[in-house]
Amino acid sequence: MHAKFLIMLKKIIFLAAMNLFFMANGVKSQSYDEWVSRSFDFVDHDSLAQAEECLKQAMRLEPANARNGLLFQNLGTLQRRQGKLAEAEISYNCAIAMLPDLPKVRANRAQLYAEMERYADAIDDYTALLDDEPHNETWLYERALCRLMSADTTGARRDLEFIDTFNPHSAKSRLGMAVVYKTMREYALAEELYNALIEANPNSWSLLRDRAEVYYLSKRIGAALEDINASIGKNPNDPMSYVLRAQIRYARGDREYARRDLNTAIEKGISPEVVSKLVENYR
Repeated sequence: MHAKFLIMLKKIIFLAAMNLFFMANGVKSQSYDEWVSRSFDFVDHDSLAQAEECLKQAMRLEPANARNGLLFQNLGTLQRRQGKLAEAEISYNCAIAMLPDLPKVRANRAQLYAEMERYADAIDDYTALLDDEPHNETWLYERALCRLMSADTTGARRDLEFIDTFNPHSAKSRLGMAVVYKTMREYALAEELYNALIEANPNSWSLLRDRAEVYYLSKRIGAALEDINASIGKNPNDPMSYVLRAQIRYARGDREYARRDLNTAIEKGISPEVVSKLVENYR
């Protein structure tokens, strides 16, 4: 608690110092490079709204600056981290228009579309990227997940199997196939892949969480609880883990503990509406 208080105090002092700086020097007196530099300072102190405003000020000051494409990309990422998804899309669109040959910008927009559950748009972006880099494992894997979310199991498997043609030992293809098997309710096959992945990556909290979900879906509640507890022990800050543990505890009849986990998930950043939607998916 003392450490958290010190971090918060440092942040307050930093913001106050920055406000005094702007008051003393005047908003209009700041140069383009100074605004950009200030945005980095704010990001370092997790002050994303202030960092966003600094980038906007820089671009207002020099709307024709050739570096604005990169600033729009950074702006989109800041907005996305704040949950401003529609604004992030506009920023990424501007960045792509100015930097059509920079793959990272389109990849960021593809991830944004996936987050917005606009899977067809995400697939289009990944397909455009893969036209130039057909062996990019990350994009193939992420397109496979989008296809899976669009109920295109065949397309998802095709992407993942293609990865195996040039990298037979790819962890991404195995992880993707585990998700495919889980979606197809082939829980034994999914568990087999997760076992191998966890053996190779014993410190991965996310793999433990994902295997816990397979155990839960296959009604192996004791094994599910063991895995999710181990996952939370390695990373206590993932809100989805608490949603899953709530469902596991509910299945055990531990309703009070399940309710506590859902409250923790909300405290960790998931909205009550999203929690309700996720819970319904498990019923």
